[in-house]
Amino acid sequence: MKRGPVLLLIAAAALAFGGQVLIYGPQLRAAAGGLAPFDLRIGGYEAGAANDYLAALSGAGKALYLGPVRLLDTLFPMLMAGVLLLPLGRRAWRGLAQGLRVALGLPALAYGLCDLGENAAISRLLRADLPVDPEAVRLASLLTQAKFLTFGLAVLVALALLGLKRRGR
Repeated sequence: MKRGPVLLLIAAAALAFGGQVLIYGPQLRAAAGGLAPFDLRIGGYEAGAANDYLAALSGAGKALYLGPVRLLDTLFPMLMAGVLLLPLGRRAWRGLAQGLRVALGLPALAYGLCDLGENAAISRLLRADLPVDPEAVRLASLLTQAKFLTFGLAVLVALALLGLKRRGR
């Protein structure tokens, strides 16, 4: 792949991430009395914590979460999954068995799907009346945890492939 599109993909992912974390993250925390948004709770959350967050979140905070944050958090997982798949597209791996290439790409694809699923589940929580359905919270929390797990695996695979490629030079 040519360097220009690769750099554009990486820059777009970085901008989407930066917008979420640096611009909207502090605004969401402030709109919820300092509580962390669902997306950032690596260990997940229970129904009580979800209800506490939703009760604390202002109307403007909900609008922010469902508007610009949701837009960036829809773009980011797709862009980041693409970035994480870049090491598999290198010419050096063309000789690798197709099945192995697919298997090595699964964590990146799973990350993207988990993040998008998490976004949909969180949107349902944000639109629900309090108290929210504990099963809906359980699903959103599971997807949040799965997002972080699959992201970590995808990063490890990408770094390992880059390390092997560098070693092969």
